[in-house]
Amino acid sequence: MKHRLPLISGALFLCVFLSIFNEVLLSPFYPQFFRKVFGVTDLAYTGYYIFVCRLTVVLSAPVWGVLSRRFEVKHLLFAGQLGAAFMTALMGTSTSVEQFLIYTILLLLCKSSYLLVYPLIIQLSGEEKRAAIAGTYQAVFHSAIIIATIIGAFMVNIDTPLIIFYGIAAADILQLAICAYILRGVSTQQAGGQESRGENQPVAPNQMGYIIAIGVVILTFQLANNLVRPYFTEYVTAEPLNVDILTSSLLFLIPSVMAIAALPYIRQACRPERLQTIYLGSLSLLIVSLGIQGLSSNLPLLILARIVYGFFLAVTQAALELQIFNQSTAKHLHFNYSLAISFANIGHLGAPLLASWLVNTHSLASPFIAATIICCLNLLFSRLTHKGYLLRTGVRV
Repeated sequence: MKHRLPLISGALFLCVFLSIFNEVLLSPFYPQFFRKVFGVTDLAYTGYYIFVCRLTVVLSAPVWGVLSRRFEVKHLLFAGQLGAAFMTALMGTSTSVEQFLIYTILLLLCKSSYLLVYPLIIQLSGEEKRAAIAGTYQAVFHSAIIIATIIGAFMVNIDTPLIIFYGIAAADILQLAICAYILRGVSTQQAGGQESRGENQPVAPNQMGYIIAIGVVILTFQLANNLVRPYFTEYVTAEPLNVDILTSSLLFLIPSVMAIAALPYIRQACRPERLQTIYLGSLSLLIVSLGIQGLSSNLPLLILARIVYGFFLAVTQAALELQIFNQSTAKHLHFNYSLAISFANIGHLGAPLLASWLVNTHSLASPFIAATIICCLNLLFSRLTHKGYLLRTGVRV
């Protein structure tokens, strides 16, 4: 299988790309999209819609994680891809916002199977390539955001924005065919099966306790960094910045571009013994950049803050994910990652609700201030969790 590994990884990263592309396509422009297509003018509906989406993923992600311990991961992925293609096509037929929401929920129930892809790449690639895979994942993830946002900026301005979902459905079918071909003859239960016969290392002491502890760190991290997304384009197109929608989409994309630029640094710096130090240092710079974005009315300063924010957002994200992988045995890799994703999506879940409340009761800048405060709390909690875990177990992370 080793000679086919680049092709296998490429096919799986294609799944990651299309999954993020579909999710992000209209997300920066939901207020404009719902207003134009369905006549929804209440900004709070954007928060409600994102809340329901995140709740769906929170509930469904652990189910796929449990199923991965009983069934071939690739078979679960194929089922999810087929269901996602069908539901995405149905989204293009929506005639009301309620119908669009129902199809979205059904889509996410299927699309949650894609959360198995990242740990599957890690599983197939081996421990020595984890930092490289984590960096590549961040690059693919943010490349999808860049392309989706650019296309979304144009799609929201055409007469029939829903037509894009037919194209996405066709892409889902294409990736299903590619994955089925590339993964033929590849066992995705090999590592788990070996562990069940005792051939791999034992589960680390207090592993579940560590996963839960770092899960809380992930929750607050995702809460803070998703808090600033739903109304960002509204924020920069309003006074005093007052940029046009194309410029707002470019500003939205800056962190994603910088995440790709961070790939070489992640590959070089994110070694197991340095992960906690890297996380704390990078998070400190995130805190500064978030505060500047919320307080500055100067466009060049905002751009600089977005550049710093994007680079270190990718680094902190990679450091968190690698800590999960490094503390997970092969048998529990998919389950632990799905559990971590559930914590992340609880943060995603609360972010649009908190953002909606802050925007409606304070200002469009208030999500940045709240995110800065939450990241400060995350920094403190992460230090306490790390020290407490080392004292209890002696495990280096």
